[in-house]
Amino acid sequence: MKLGLVLECDAGGPDELAFTCLVRRLAPGTEVKCATMGSKEGVFLRGVEAARELVESSKCDLVLIVWDLKPLWAQVAAKDCEDEAAELKKQLEAVSVAMRKRIRLLCLTYELETWIIAEDRAVRSYLSKPEHKSKFKAPKRPQSKTDAKAYLNSVFKQARGKRLGYEDYREAIRLVQRWPDTSRVGAVDSFTRFSKLLTGNAKAAFQQCGDACADLVHQAAQMGRA
Repeated sequence: MKLGLVLECDAGGPDELAFTCLVRRLAPGTEVKCATMGSKEGVFLRGVEAARELVESSKCDLVLIVWDLKPLWAQVAAKDCEDEAAELKKQLEAVSVAMRKRIRLLCLTYELETWIIAEDRAVRSYLSKPEHKSKFKAPKRPQSKTDAKAYLNSVFKQARGKRLGYEDYREAIRLVQRWPDTSRVGAVDSFTRFSKLLTGNAKAAFQQCGDACADLVHQAAQMGRA
């Protein structure tokens, strides 16, 4: 299968690397083609056209338009993912029914970091040193953290010092690479939707270990982000 991803990050950004890694681990053999919009605004202004291009020109079997709920899209009186998705569904009415069946929407409540804090074993492993073991535990409801990135940043600063907070470009891929399985992140609704769309199984297990993503970590380093 060829999967297209329309993402709000820049090329080679944290979302692109993390999603590519997760696709490799959940559905080995799936080819990934990304269209990076550079911002949430880009997703809402050009995302549907990018998805259409991924279907027509890149021959993707499935395209996911992915965005973070935070911050809310200023041009829509949005309160939740459903409100924001309605704007993109309106735009999708301009494409054929056959194409609409291959383009799906994935809103992250509230952002990629919600998935990362849910997998507290990987965070503990990443932050622990021989002289100091991290005791981080995920909140009971990771989605309750409306600014998961800021929350994760505070966790990192507590563990490493005020000047060494969480850096998404450098560290999101390293954390996702460390996930041992999907049991913890499977409690986050947006992740189970992603898993269902990708594999047909909301509770799909990893088929490959984190080493399958080693080149993505190297890619981040080559871009001067690690």
